[in-house]
Amino acid sequence: MKDIDNIQLELLQATVNRVYKRVPFYKRQMDELDITPDDIKTLDDIRKLPFTTRDAFSKNYPYDLFAVPLRDIVRIHSLRGIDGTPVVIGYTRQDVGHRVEISKRFLTSCNVTRDDIVQICLDTGMSIAAHELKEGAEAIGALVIPPDPISLNAQIRIMIDFKTTTLISTPSYASLMLSCLKRELSSAAAISLKRIIVVGEAIDTRIRARWMEEFSVDTRAGYGISEVMGQGMAYECEAMNGLHLASDYFIAEIIDPETNQPLGHGEEGELAVTTLTNRANPLIRFKTGDVTRIIRGECPCGNPHVRIAPIQKRVDDIISIRGVKLSARTISWFLNEQLGSAPKFCLSISKDDPIERLELKIAISSEFFSGSLPELHHWLHRLEDAFQEKIGIQCAIIPTEERAIEEFHNNQVICH
Repeated sequence: MKDIDNIQLELLQATVNRVYKRVPFYKRQMDELDITPDDIKTLDDIRKLPFTTRDAFSKNYPYDLFAVPLRDIVRIHSLRGIDGTPVVIGYTRQDVGHRVEISKRFLTSCNVTRDDIVQICLDTGMSIAAHELKEGAEAIGALVIPPDPISLNAQIRIMIDFKTTTLISTPSYASLMLSCLKRELSSAAAISLKRIIVVGEAIDTRIRARWMEEFSVDTRAGYGISEVMGQGMAYECEAMNGLHLASDYFIAEIIDPETNQPLGHGEEGELAVTTLTNRANPLIRFKTGDVTRIIRGECPCGNPHVRIAPIQKRVDDIISIRGVKLSARTISWFLNEQLGSAPKFCLSISKDDPIERLELKIAISSEFFSGSLPELHHWLHRLEDAFQEKIGIQCAIIPTEERAIEEFHNNQVICH
């Protein structure tokens, strides 16, 4: 670990120097704290640096968080921000290479080889993750079936006919696919699937056990944040006792979300990460909102990188549904954009087969709609299409009376 510490310190110092000179947002933050790059002499000195939140992306839209000129940018991805303002992620050629390498490392740790046929099934809201995982699998030499907005039955037909050996998906969508396969096939031997790699959500140990029992498939989990480093940020090894952090690409801290003070190994708190190799969009102490802890002790696999516990909860009202992040601010922004103002609403999750489905109940009034019943159905359909396009996930929108919104609070996920 000493070698890793030395690498991290060298890269941290270079990153802090770069953002201080080239990113006005960070220079202002550091000047307010009376900090200069010369103050970063040890890894512990990272605690002197300011935190970055997701709001920084909105306030510095589109290019003010870039640390390189636009002529050095070879790729730009745009994500939906929590308040509707897009999050712009820039990549230099070096950044693209690092993203491919970290995805390749993740998939290699899952035993994916050039002999595999990899099928990626992810919602459009996880398009960046899907793209990076596709490139990582291609770098290994595997045959890749990229994500495609086709029906569930079509995905299953592809899995059977193309003899998919590795499925990359969220736990809920993978469960739905396997449930359909179980009903249609006389024997699990009819498919070639060897492993399922899950991203975007935590996976229950009972689901793992069921998949192994019914289909004899191994399961591995990955963790990533598109703004930071993608799905190879942390990943399971064969021991499946926590997720190894890619410590040569970023520094992870566990902090108290209320005081922002660092917590010790084993204590549960909010994960904050500092990128070490990002050239276009370096981030200093980015507060992820995800709650986890550092797992003590060496891993039986021999990997020296520190491990974190799987993410099970957050410090805010943001929820992740099939890898797509939602919050009250997101829903309010959407309704404001579509309706001119946001009525009272309640977002809930219902279970339909194994997959989670969203239902958004909105308080309807003549302010928003005053047409006939057939016109109402058409209006709701257009609103649902807009939700799919803007948010990246399907959602059933249900009109109701304002007083009835309160009745749903016991089963709600997000209400406003």
